[in-house]
Amino acid sequence: MKHNPSPGYEDGGPKRVLLRDEAYQTIKEFLLTEESEEVLSERTLASRFKLGLAPVRSAVERLRAEGLLTAVMNSGLRLPEITAREILDFYEMRMVIEVHVVASLTGKLSDDQLKQLYAILDEQDICAEIRNTNRYHQLDLDFHTTLAELHGNSEMVRTLQQMRDKMYRLSRRLHRIHPERLSLNAQQHRAIVDAIREGEIEKSRKSMQAHLAWGRAFTLDPNGRMGGDWQRLTVAAG
Repeated sequence: MKHNPSPGYEDGGPKRVLLRDEAYQTIKEFLLTEESEEVLSERTLASRFKLGLAPVRSAVERLRAEGLLTAVMNSGLRLPEITAREILDFYEMRMVIEVHVVASLTGKLSDDQLKQLYAILDEQDICAEIRNTNRYHQLDLDFHTTLAELHGNSEMVRTLQQMRDKMYRLSRRLHRIHPERLSLNAQQHRAIVDAIREGEIEKSRKSMQAHLAWGRAFTLDPNGRMGGDWQRLTVAAG
C-alpha cells in the first residue's frame, strides 16, 4: 500500500515543508538584511535555510518578478545593483507623490492622527540615539506609508508600498555607512509633521522636498566625495 505523506511534510519524513509565503519571507529578509553580492542558487538557498526546493522555487520566481533577484548568466541568482539612474527615478517619483500628500494633509489631521505620527517620531528619536538602525529603517518606512494612508489615495499607498523594498535598501545603505545621520533624518521627519500640524502648506511642502532631496544626495554620494557644494545644490534643486 502506497504511503501518502502527511500534510506539511516532504515525502512523509519528519522535516516539515515550509509554506511558500514562509520561504518567500525568509529569503527576502536575508536579501534585504545582508545586501550580499553573493551569487546564489535555488539549491544553496534551500540548503542554507533548510527549505524544500519546491517552496524555494516559488519564492525565487516571486522575488525575481519583484526585482529583488536577478539571473547572472551561467552563474545563478543575485541581488541586483541599484543604479544611479534608478535612484534618481525613485526619488523623482517619491517627490511627486509625497510632496502632494503632505500639502493635502496640512491643517487637516485630527489629534488622534497627529498622535499616531508623533508616536512614530518619538520611537525614531530613541532608535537614532542608540543607533538601532534595523528598527529605525522599519519606522522610516512606516512614517512615509502612514502619511500616504492618512491621505487616503489607495493608488498612492499601493505605489509607495511597491517601493518599500527599494526604500529599505537605500535607507540601510545610507545609515549603515553613517549611522550618525539617523538623528538628522528624524529631525526632518519631525519638521514635516510640525508643519502639517501648524497648517503651513508651503512649509510642509518645502520640508518634504528638502528631506527627499537630502536622502537623494547622500544616497548618490554617501561619503561626500563630490563635495558639499554639490550636495547643497542637489538639495536646493529638490
